[in-house]
Amino acid sequence: MPHSRESRSMLACVNSDRRHRQCHFLRLVSMSTRTERLKPHVPAPKKESLGRAYWYLWTGTCLNRVGQLLPAFFTIYLVHENLATIETAGWIIGAQGAGSIVAALLGGVLSMRFGSRRTIIYSQLTTALFAGALSLSMPVWGLAFVAFLAGCATTIHRPAGTALVAHTVPARERARAYGLLYWASNIGVSAAPLLAGAVMELAPQLMFALNAATSVSYALIATRIPESSFQSDDTGPRKKSWRHSVKKAVTPFVQLPIAPFIFLNFLLAAVYLQCRSALPVDMADHGLSASTVGVALSVNGILVVVLQPFASHFAGSSRLLPKFITASVVIGLGFFLHGFWNSPIGYICSIAVWTLGEVVLAPLGSSLIAIWAGVEEQATHQAAYFFAWNLGVAVSAPVGLWGLEYLGSTIFWSCTCALALIVALGHIVLANFYPYGEPDA
Repeated sequence: MPHSRESRSMLACVNSDRRHRQCHFLRLVSMSTRTERLKPHVPAPKKESLGRAYWYLWTGTCLNRVGQLLPAFFTIYLVHENLATIETAGWIIGAQGAGSIVAALLGGVLSMRFGSRRTIIYSQLTTALFAGALSLSMPVWGLAFVAFLAGCATTIHRPAGTALVAHTVPARERARAYGLLYWASNIGVSAAPLLAGAVMELAPQLMFALNAATSVSYALIATRIPESSFQSDDTGPRKKSWRHSVKKAVTPFVQLPIAPFIFLNFLLAAVYLQCRSALPVDMADHGLSASTVGVALSVNGILVVVLQPFASHFAGSSRLLPKFITASVVIGLGFFLHGFWNSPIGYICSIAVWTLGEVVLAPLGSSLIAIWAGVEEQATHQAAYFFAWNLGVAVSAPVGLWGLEYLGSTIFWSCTCALALIVALGHIVLANFYPYGEPDA
């Protein structure tokens, strides 16, 4: 039926309105597409730079460890040059270690008083001076006294350096920075025996010259650290009295949550540092030759040098508590296996296990201290952390050797594992009261 004039007019209006809406929709789509094309490209966020000051510190730390005066070669020098008997050489080496323990706290006080950069520079110049003094002939008591001062001077830079990282590196990158700093230290430790052995073949006194040369080099590198990088060290804290600085050095041992955290790290250090005392003795008791023991223990250094950069890359990618738990459990498991895997391959596999825990643990302590401590307390709190670790060195050797002798291999290594598990549980309990949170950006 043909449409009337009115119906045809209405149909035309409807079609016109439909075409109008279609054109308006197409214009909106076209404008949206052009707008999307005009939007600037936003690149994915990149990791923040660690800064020039950090890499000066990294290089200096590596040099310091390359030229360090190793106790083993120092002992050989003292005995072969008829400067001391084996017994008295032990006392001299013990004095050197005692100096390192004292230096952990002293470094924090000096860094707070004078600033991190000045502490590093003067400690390294003093190390060079004492290295020269040790090459001279003197009575045993004089050698012990100078060895104490040398051990102190060569270690003072460590809390100053970690405080410098907290002051200069962005918060979210600190775990990575501390991990890479630990890597630099292990590179130096790996190279140090090779260099020390080579120079002793030429002339024993060259060992002290190497120590002095690397120390002076570190001091010169430290002068390149920009003043603005440690401005927080130069304004305020160093102008406070000595009494104030000493009080700040003692505070971490009575302050929550730092005090229990330091104690947990002391316990874990007592487990881990059995690799320097009880473990070599246990390996020898199971028939391994000295060369085999050396090869097995070298696996630790090799794995740290290879794996630490990768571990540091992901160090700040998640919360810290799971990493503390993982590190403690894996370290405990590795030492537990020493009680059952007594072949050379078994020892190497066990060492590889607890080395993985060491790699995870390396940047965590200083990172968490940096989060919990204020700007003014960075040096003294980091110093307390190093003191606890160095005290673990002093305690672990006599206690570990006694335990290995009277408990036997299997029970002793099971006890070290139990202690590491207690540390993991302690971190869980402490985190319930003081969260091991992410650092702020």
